Amino acid sequence: MIPLIFSTITGNAFKLAAAAAEVVPDHCGPYNIRYITDEVIDMFDTFIISYWCNHGTADDDTIALLSRMKDKNIIIIGTLGAARDSKHGEDVFRNVNELVSKRNRLVGHYLCRGSIDLKRTARKLRIPEGVKGHLSPERFERQKESLGHPDSAELEGVKTAVADFLTRLERSSSGGANCTDADSDNMNIGRTSSDHAISEQSNSDNVKSDRAALR
Repeated sequence: MIPLIFSTITGNAFKLAAAAAEVVPDHCGPYNIRYITDEVIDMFDTFIISYWCNHGTADDDTIALLSRMKDKNIIIIGTLGAARDSKHGEDVFRNVNELVSKRNRLVGHYLCRGSIDLKRTARKLRIPEGVKGHLSPERFERQKESLGHPDSAELEGVKTAVADFLTRLERSSSGGANCTDADSDNMNIGRTSSDHAISEQSNSDNVKSDRAALR
């Protein structure tokens, strides 16, 4: 069984995780990252983790979870506010690859655009220019381009990518190519635009909070 775990403040990463779940036959979740205990980590060898981009890498909760894992097979999927083919998108992709690979085995990485919470970022318009956190009107206008993402094509893209990553993992487990031998494939796919340990009550709470985040 493969657990799907998501970290989100806007609902983007949950959408990716829910889409990915459709192509993982033997899975549990998606579960909110804050419910994942060390007991859960010890129960599984493979995880699908959905993150959101923060300061050029994964969000803090995802970083913390990965630091608690060792020698696990990780499929990582995530969203960022900028365009996927931008320099920032390439930097995030590389940084997250390095983050996962520090202690675990990177099976594959899918990254696409996600909607920015404009109400939250609009507050930064009031910060004076030259002061840390300032957001220019021009940059705020560019952020509006993120609305509507991940779109249907990107959600189909994560399904295709995760299915491919699982096939790669299966080949590796049966004596085929090592997962980490496919870094160039990871990059190409990224460019495309049990339950006993996690209680039923926790899952119910997750769904409620997820729906609230998507509103």
